[in-house]
Amino acid sequence: MQWLAGFLVLTAVSAAAGVLSSLHLLSTVQQHSADSPPQVAAPPAVQAFGPGARLRKIAPVVTNLASPPGAWIRVEASVITDQVNEDEANVLVARVGEDVVAYLRTISPAQIEGARGLQYLREDLNERAAIRSSGKVRELIIETLVVQ
Repeated sequence: MQWLAGFLVLTAVSAAAGVLSSLHLLSTVQQHSADSPPQVAAPPAVQAFGPGARLRKIAPVVTNLASPPGAWIRVEASVITDQVNEDEANVLVARVGEDVVAYLRTISPAQIEGARGLQYLREDLNERAAIRSSGKVRELIIETLVVQ
């Protein structure tokens, strides 16, 4: 019987402490919201790319993987290019697309499995795109990736 009385007292003390701390927190929040001036909009974020950068889509790539024999991959990607004229950009995007196909044919599904594998794939494709374009491609963005 003593343990039941002790349990009830402990429960009542815990509930009272919870109510008191909630009331204190509520009054503190109300006081701070009344004292603080209205929030000013944050300054615009710094752009990662220059004003001449453009996003250009690469044609969807569908190809088979190195192993197993029945494995296929479909990738939709875009590249961010610096100031490049339209004709040069079209040729550049086509070359990068060809390079993506050539690279994807050398990998297996196990190499791109999980977050780490996807990060390695992204880094490898970015590096290859930068080399292939002589630095005119700032970044390759993987939009969709399906392995079957």
